Amino acid sequence: MFRYGGYRYYRCPKCGLVSTYPVPDDAAIEAHYARKFRGYYELRGRFEQQYQTVERQYRELLQAVVHVSRPSVLDVGCFTGGFLQLLEQNGWDVYGLELQPEAVEVAKGRLPGRIFQADLHGEHFPQRQFDVVSLLGVIEHVKDPMRMLRRCAEVLAPNGTLILQTPNSGSFLARAMRQFWPPYASVEHIHLFSHRAMQRAISQVGLQNVRILNHWKKLPVAYVYGMLQNFGPEFHRLLGPVYGVLPRFLKDASLPFYVGEMIVLAEMPAAGVFVANGQGGRP
Repeated sequence: MFRYGGYRYYRCPKCGLVSTYPVPDDAAIEAHYARKFRGYYELRGRFEQQYQTVERQYRELLQAVVHVSRPSVLDVGCFTGGFLQLLEQNGWDVYGLELQPEAVEVAKGRLPGRIFQADLHGEHFPQRQFDVVSLLGVIEHVKDPMRMLRRCAEVLAPNGTLILQTPNSGSFLARAMRQFWPPYASVEHIHLFSHRAMQRAISQVGLQNVRILNHWKKLPVAYVYGMLQNFGPEFHRLLGPVYGVLPRFLKDASLPFYVGEMIVLAEMPAAGVFVANGQGGRP
């Protein structure tokens, strides 16, 4: 497709999945997150209360499809635990996985005994099945997304729900903006799914009843502008003079934004799935 940020971007002609090449190695990924964590954490912390509108959106979608008393949830990549804290306040049995050490410390302070500095593929978290597994802004960051989806299927209970949020590489904005689409962030976003690619991937691990929704977020203008430093630096520079003269009430105003992202919901069949030779499927 194009070169951007020192990487080449390729699109699969059959499903529309976009991947970066070469895939960054672990050292490059760890160094990237170590550099950016502090600024991102401070931005999220400053707007944490306003960002809860997005987390409440996820909660409302789950409440419409999860009908068990005190449902259990495993939030993979829980960051500082804000979403899990919201669910716990509403009676959920919550568990979170996070690898970023600074984020883990904050999340553990909020939810003692419920946060694990662990990888989904390891065993350093409760080895059980969950009513919900959430991957919110996660799957685009991993080198092997199919391995992650297969593991999610393994830990989902029968009739359980997977909720996933990620950029949609097949969206109109992605196709129109090409390399200037903000989710094309080298090192950080490695694989970006289209609707078709996501449908195929989820079906291959044995999940069903896939629903894909365009994701509109209501967020403060100042937060969105701050995020452009990492996701869309060209626009951050271009909009800088305009943003600088905006009155404070406009910077703090929360508006609906759509940048070509999607929310995905899928269900585990009542009989569960089996995994053989690394391939998930219905029994």
